[in-house]
This record gives sequence, structure tokens and C-alpha cells, in this order.
Amino acid sequence: MSSGSRAVLRRAPETAADGSDGYTGGPVWMWLLPPAVMLAMGLWNITGPSYWRDEGATLTAVHRSFPQLLRMLRNVDAVHGAYYVIMWPLVHAFGSGEVVTRLPSVVAMAVAAAAVAATGRRLVSPGAGLAAGLTFAILPEVSRYAQDARSYAMVAAFGTVASYLLVRAIGTSGRRRGWLAGYAACMAAMTLLNIFGVLLLAAHAVTVGLACLRKDDRWRSLAAPRGGRARAARSLALGWLAAVVVVVIVASPALVGGVSQRSTAGWIRPLGEHTFVQLSQLVGSWQLIAACGAVIALGVAVSALHGRARLRAAWPAQLPALTVPWNVLPPALLISVSFAQPLFVNRYILYCLPALALLVGAGLAVLGRIAGPAALVVIALLGLSTQLAVRAPDGHTDNIRGVDRIIVQQRQRGDAVLYFGQDANYFTAAYPYGLVQLDNIAQDKTAAQNDMLVGTTLPVDVVQQRLAHISRVWVIDATGYPKSRYLTGLHIHRLGAWRLDKIWLVLYRLRRE
Repeated sequence: MSSGSRAVLRRAPETAADGSDGYTGGPVWMWLLPPAVMLAMGLWNITGPSYWRDEGATLTAVHRSFPQLLRMLRNVDAVHGAYYVIMWPLVHAFGSGEVVTRLPSVVAMAVAAAAVAATGRRLVSPGAGLAAGLTFAILPEVSRYAQDARSYAMVAAFGTVASYLLVRAIGTSGRRRGWLAGYAACMAAMTLLNIFGVLLLAAHAVTVGLACLRKDDRWRSLAAPRGGRARAARSLALGWLAAVVVVVIVASPALVGGVSQRSTAGWIRPLGEHTFVQLSQLVGSWQLIAACGAVIALGVAVSALHGRARLRAAWPAQLPALTVPWNVLPPALLISVSFAQPLFVNRYILYCLPALALLVGAGLAVLGRIAGPAALVVIALLGLSTQLAVRAPDGHTDNIRGVDRIIVQQRQRGDAVLYFGQDANYFTAAYPYGLVQLDNIAQDKTAAQNDMLVGTTLPVDVVQQRLAHISRVWVIDATGYPKSRYLTGLHIHRLGAWRLDKIWLVLYRLRRE
């Protein structure tokens, strides 16, 4: 291994209470490159993928007045309430185009990339931090949710920053109150944005416990002699528990709301083979998982071949103490709960990807200046097809824009529309043309009037009476070919049918007999 590689592997010293112990995090460009790459990845064709049904739900929520939004959150989607409150002024000030609504997620993922790199620098080395931040930035699902008008990128950002602050709190030999205060603030914000962020606390409990049990100087602040270490460990444990209490108190509205509205999660499928598929898709593909695993395994093997000192320098105990629980416990706990009530969706644990990136980054740093970047390029190439796919018009599952464009081309004055399935009702809010210009003939109350994400519908006989006065109706279903109960018994002629992945759009002419 070259002398340059050894320099990259050299572990950064811990900071003293006054911060003057000579810690160096590498040149500034190493700090700036990961968030810059993440920004570039997030902005790359940000308007390419159409809004999908969940983004439509965001727009349905924030298009109403603020008092109406607050009333809605008492009935539904309290788990996303903080995100809607953040997005409401942005949409009302700058509009609801893809750039406006998705840019906050891009910025959040850039912050997460910077925090990943900072954590890698602090725990291992500047080179490992750089590699970890870049790995995180090129993972396909990171890009996917960086271009998504939902809360998941912000959740990942707050979780990653919180983990970095916890590392600083454990590693400082001075007062850790400030680090833990920041940690509590980030964890509270994370949980307010999505209640499943609270599962990260379980992972951090393991990390704190391992830090308190360490008997060497890997966590310097806990290595004081003659009973000082015990006092430091007790101080850390009590300080962290106090932070957890603050998190639970601050996030309690979202936690209580999420529990009381759990019936709205009835759309989530029970555990099955698809659960493991979703876990693999969180990384990108099985090939990408294998590549990441190979980098980690090779990194450990190469370090071990160079002796115990090199192994401890390249893979300090703090790294697995932080990343292994972070990678394992949130998905394991969510899967366990899902045996009682299905709740597992891979995007709910998107915030675990930074932990994987940290392990891969450590492995890349071990491989050196040639093999390390080469392996990073391989990871990028393995994810390229998925990167392109998520930027296609249907890259976010639903091509609502395509539906609207078909309607713009085929629409005639007086056309009506019928929606089937709750998700299809979110489509109207996505774009200011197409569906929004059609008369929703079955609608009684709008979503805003109903204080829900969807409105109410009229009885079938009333809808059929309304249909008697129109000549054409569009029928849209987000799950399959629509079978309209409203059209039963009526004389109809199908003029056209379009399928855009899972979305079916059918146009009928109503014939008078």
C-alpha cells in the first residue's frame, strides 16, 4: 500500500475540550465535494419524473388555506403534518412546480451527504469521510427521494445530522450538553416529520451503551482514570436519556396523531416475499448490494492483512458501534411491528442508507487511491440504469403528467371525470391542466371542505342522474382497468383507453336511447 493510501487511512485525532488537539478533517474540497455532488445528482433532470400519487397528496394538502390544513391534520396524515406546514408557505409563495416542491428535498439530501462525510472524517479519516459522502450521493434511492415532494429526504438529513452530533457528544472530553441539545433538536424534528424516525433512538441506545462499556481510549471522553470513566459514562447515559425525553415530549403530537390515525395505513401490504424485495430496492438492486458488501469485506480483509494496528485504524470500534445498529434495528423493529399491523414500507427507513454509506466509505478508503475510486465508479455504474429509470416520466411510479397531457389533447367542452380508488383522487392537484379542467361529476364535498385528503362522493343514483346530462366521461383508476359502478345499466361506447403503467384512463361516450 502506498504512503498516500496510509495517509488517507490515518485516523483523525479526537478533539479535546478546547478543540485545540490538532484535529484535521482534510482539505476544504473534501468537505464540499459530497454535498456538491449530491446537489448535482438531485438537480439532474429534476422535472423529468412526473408527480406521483404521494406527491399529489402533498399538493392536495397544501393547496388549501392554512386553517383548513390544520383542521385536516386532526383527521388524517398527522404523521406528515410538520412537512405540510413547511411546504405550505413555499407553495403559496412560489407555486407548485416540480422545482419548487422538490428543491427542499434536494437540499436536505445535500445536508445528509455533508453529515455522512463529516461523520466518516470524525470516526475514521478524511478519505473515508469523502468516500462515504460520495457513496451516499450516488445511491439511486437517495436520488429518487431527493426528487420527491415528501418528507423522506428531510427525515434522512435530520437523522444523519443527529447521528453526527451523537458521535461528537460521545467523543468530547469537555461539556457535551451543547452536542446533546443539538442532537435532541434534530431527533425531535426527524420524528415530527415522520414518526418512524423514532426507531433510530433504539439504534442510538445501543451505540451509547457500547460507548459506556468501552474500557480503552476509543471513546476518549470515557477513558478517565480512577473512577472518572464511570462518572463520564454515567453522565453520557443520563444526558442521552434526557435528550430522549425531550424528543418524545416535542414529537408527542405526531406520535399521538400517528397512533390514533393508524387505520389510514390500511393500504400497506402484510409482510411477505415483497418485503425482502423492498429491502433490496432501498439500496438499488441486488447487484449494488453485492458490490457494497464486497467493498466492505475487502476493506476488512486488506486491513487485517496489514496487522491489528491497521485494522483498528481503518475500522475503529466506534464505526460499527454506530452503523451496525443504525442499519439493522430500524428495519428489524418496523418488520417486527408489522406482524401485528402491516407498517413496513422501505421509504420509511430510508434514513438507514447513511449508515451503509459509512461502512462502504471505510472500505473504499482501505482500498487506496486507485482501487478505491475504481470501486466507487463500479458502484456508480451498477446504479446507473436505476438512476436513469427514476428520472423517466414514470420514474416515481405514476405518470400523472402523461394522463393530463392525454386529456389536454382529447378533451372536449363539457367532459366529466369519474375517479376510482382513493389514490386517483390525488391526481387532480398535481398539475394545473388536464384533470383539473374536467367536472368531477361524482364529487359532493371537496377535500378541503371535507377536512380530509379526499372529498366525499354522491350516491350512485344521483351520479347517474348527472350523467344523463353529459355526452362524454373520463374514467380513471390508479390500480387497474376501471369497472365503473356509476356506468352500470347506461348505454355507453368506449372511445379510447390509455394505460400508463398502473394508471388506466378510459373515455366513454354516453349514448341516448
